[in-house]
Amino acid sequence: MIILFNQRIDLVLILAVTLVGVGVLYALTMLVLSRTTPRYERQAQKIIRSVAPEQAVSDIVFVIPCLNEERVIRASLERLVSLDHPRLHVLVVDDGSDDDTAQIVSDFPDPRIHLLRRVLPEARQGKGEALNAAIRHIESGAVAPGSRAENVVVCVVDADGRLESHVLDEVLPRFADPNLGAAQIGVRINNRATNLLARMQDVEFVLYTEVFQRGRRHLGSVCLGGNGQFVRLSALYDLGPHPWSRSLSEDLDLGVRLLLDGWETEFCHRTSVHQQGLVDLRRWVKQRARWFQGHLQSWTLVPWVLRNLNGTRRVDLLYHLTSPFLLLVTSFLSLAFLLWILAIVLSAVQGEITFSPWWISAYLIAFGPALLFGLVYWKAERQEGQRLWRAVALMHGYVVYSLLWYAAGWRATVRSLTGRTSWTKTDRTTDDQEHEAEVEAAAASAEASR
Repeated sequence: MIILFNQRIDLVLILAVTLVGVGVLYALTMLVLSRTTPRYERQAQKIIRSVAPEQAVSDIVFVIPCLNEERVIRASLERLVSLDHPRLHVLVVDDGSDDDTAQIVSDFPDPRIHLLRRVLPEARQGKGEALNAAIRHIESGAVAPGSRAENVVVCVVDADGRLESHVLDEVLPRFADPNLGAAQIGVRINNRATNLLARMQDVEFVLYTEVFQRGRRHLGSVCLGGNGQFVRLSALYDLGPHPWSRSLSEDLDLGVRLLLDGWETEFCHRTSVHQQGLVDLRRWVKQRARWFQGHLQSWTLVPWVLRNLNGTRRVDLLYHLTSPFLLLVTSFLSLAFLLWILAIVLSAVQGEITFSPWWISAYLIAFGPALLFGLVYWKAERQEGQRLWRAVALMHGYVVYSLLWYAAGWRATVRSLTGRTSWTKTDRTTDDQEHEAEVEAAAASAEASR
């Protein structure tokens, strides 16, 4: 019996180490891919230089789902209407706000601003339902009348999101390709200098977009995010009357279903949307638990990915959709690693410590990949005076920050097992004026780095 038990323990350990090894290998592969240019990019750049945004897309409709966004909505509207496109529209979906959000939008002096008010009990059913209501409103002709759906692009932007001024020049010409269903841009945290938690979120988004999203361009499996996603209206219509699902990660769900429907997705790394980062750990855990739970809900797409896709696209999406399982397994190994570190510390305190070559191996496994990724973040922040040594130090902290995902992951797992799927909005932390100043500084830095 003891022998059988030990064999099972060994099997579990081998499986866990194998999964971690696969995760590290996947990350390093994406890092290598992200540093090279896809074959099609040269032709795409020719199109971008030769086609004006208004030639590729007749109408651009910015959709802002709002729930109690009075602190930031005015600055968002001001920035959006300053973008250059002859047929630009902004549709604000007030999803049952009980503050002055709707009033601020109604009073905004620009005819391109449209307001769609949703009231309870239909309101507050999640971001996906608010976006579906927006698409029905656009389909009615109330926003962009007389336009053909294949020539209209919908951009979903959060109320705190600030698009860089050249975003339309970078994104819209790509829609001259009739097979392109959606494009995602990069994400930066504009208040990253506020505290260490905000800085770590900026590192997280830069690494995700600059490594994994750029790597997926080679594999044809670019995913969408909830902020700064551009989607062709006809592609949304192809998904039926409810293109966005009620998943807590409706953005991930939409991107995968577009690929399953035969559309291409793209990532535009030369422009970004700037958003607020959370500066409170408790709120961070709640937000990431919601994201993780939404990722768990997307497991229902796995059979469709296996059936409808092939090649590297199928392999990558299969790995991406099931990655929450890998994170949960890794949490046990990380706990064992921390207990090992604690044992070493106790030995040192008692004066019984002896050097072991395993220390170097453990350090390289724990921090090596992160240090390589740190070069990517350093490149993104050099124009702001980021020193290489500081980027290296940040990546050590980022490894510790990543452990927080275990708390969010297990919280999400418990919520899923107990049937709790409620959606909780993340409150904003700054007002219009303060936030606008932060964004202007971040956007100026991004422009200077190009």
